Amino acid sequence: MRMIIFIICFYTLPCFADSIKEVKSCTSEQGEEIQLLSLKTIDGDTLYLKFRNIITGAFIDNPSGSHDFVGDIAFSKCINNSIIFALEYGSPYIKGCLINGWGNGDKGKNEPEGFCFAERDKPESIWFGKDNILVVIKNKENNGVKDTKYIIYDSNKPDGERSSHIDKLPSNTGYKIFNLK
Repeated sequence: MRMIIFIICFYTLPCFADSIKEVKSCTSEQGEEIQLLSLKTIDGDTLYLKFRNIITGAFIDNPSGSHDFVGDIAFSKCINNSIIFALEYGSPYIKGCLINGWGNGDKGKNEPEGFCFAERDKPESIWFGKDNILVVIKNKENNGVKDTKYIIYDSNKPDGERSSHIDKLPSNTGYKIFNLK
């Protein structure tokens, strides 16, 4: 019996050794490194963020604090001292976040700053303005709830009200635009 337990433990160790890996590492505006980590399981990837040796769930809009979004990594990129990533977590949807810094938070603890989005299509571009950030998603074939050309997530709007459906993009004056494709 001990031999069977030893064999099982010995041969499964390599599975655990490669299960956590760095997906992307980006430098914040403050010059500090933010890492996107993946815990690979049989069900897919669970994403985490690491900063100043603190590891937290990557999806910062999850009020329960659980890290139960599992799926395949759709993309991850460093853009303008930010990291943007998404996970395909249930066909045909992707869930992602844009992390643009790390602050002390409401209760004085270190936590990521940014916002999340969830749609059927990947973002097309990110618009960095002086006072806000926009994630622009082309609504291909009107796949969204509303028949519009674009879905925009605005960092200045509160959670639950960030997305808006529009047919014409806003003026790009005052924005630095980065295309993702």
